[in-house]
Amino acid sequence: MSYQVIARKYRPAKFSDITAQEHVTRTIQNSLRMGRVGHGYIFSGLRGVGKTTAARIFAKALNCQKLMDDPEYLQQVTEPCGECESCRDFDSGTSLNISEFDAASNNSVDDIRALRENVRYGPQKGKYRVYIIDEVHMLSIAAFNAFLKTLEEPPPHAIFIFATTELHKIPATIASRCQRFNFKRIPLEDIQKQLQYVCDAEHITVEGDALQLIGRKAQGSMRDAQSILDQVIAFSAENDHEGAISYQGVADLLNYIDDDTMFDVTDAAAAQNPAKMLDVAQFVIKNGYDEQDFLEKLVEHLRNFLVVQNLSSTRLVERPDAVRERYQRDAGNFSPFAVMQMVDFILQTQKELKFQFEYQFRFELALLKLIDIVHSVSAEAGGVTPPQKKKHLSSH
Repeated sequence: MSYQVIARKYRPAKFSDITAQEHVTRTIQNSLRMGRVGHGYIFSGLRGVGKTTAARIFAKALNCQKLMDDPEYLQQVTEPCGECESCRDFDSGTSLNISEFDAASNNSVDDIRALRENVRYGPQKGKYRVYIIDEVHMLSIAAFNAFLKTLEEPPPHAIFIFATTELHKIPATIASRCQRFNFKRIPLEDIQKQLQYVCDAEHITVEGDALQLIGRKAQGSMRDAQSILDQVIAFSAENDHEGAISYQGVADLLNYIDDDTMFDVTDAAAAQNPAKMLDVAQFVIKNGYDEQDFLEKLVEHLRNFLVVQNLSSTRLVERPDAVRERYQRDAGNFSPFAVMQMVDFILQTQKELKFQFEYQFRFELALLKLIDIVHSVSAEAGGVTPPQKKKHLSSH
């Protein structure tokens, strides 16, 4: 089969195609224009935000013949041309000037020694030999130490680009010899736009809310979002509307608990309705949802209340307009202190549930406890002293 997954088919080929990392691409392009290219770079950030892609485009640009021969193109465009021999070799995967290593599987001292031997040889064509080392934090301490001298005094033709999701694991002796770029988590709006672009290019009809749900599930990773979209397209292929992607279809595939269920929890807590709260618990259990995942989404739900209460605005709530309006409307049902108390309790419950027997009962008990938290905070605010506080005061 010759099918190419969306994440590879729509992988950026130019700096301008990289989403939400302008602080990185602008700096790299300026360094190319000024001829101030360093010998070591560290690209760090969440998975799937463009670290390796940016490294490849940078490597391609360093040996682009047009960028080297045409000063006006270098100053005005500063993108790999894609037409010269070096760019064509890169695109076909035959370039000898660009080497990629996976440090997760090549992390020994012997692997680094072999790399150091290779570094001594200059490029056959072009100006630089570029070494892209993915997941560099997986190198052993001995391997890092073996690499140190090469990084400190590299040959003039060698450039190293390290990509990592765990910057803190890279020794300071290595990090201090490199320029560091932190890649941002990609905003939901940008992910949604890119997914819409892909759907338009693939002639797929899709609901905007469905793309937003995919983006939220990806949590800032473009690659995760594109992988989920691939999955959703296959799932929706049998739809009556020529494979149209609907919000409900995405929710069913991702086993997603919708916002209405989250509002059922906070409604039951506000109304002090234990029967309704137990109904929610049964819904989660009977439909096979993961309780830990449910509690995680409940924390996000309560976070949205805190945002609205503190900003008097829903601009930081990543939800459809109708759901935002409901957050605005229901925010007055709780004090910010009550919401924070509920969040603290849920976070503690998440830790305890991992080691508890009677999992179902503990989960039901945790949801019922939310009613007690809201009631206790409301009682204190209304001047009624809860039983535990009365006891404390009487001891004085």
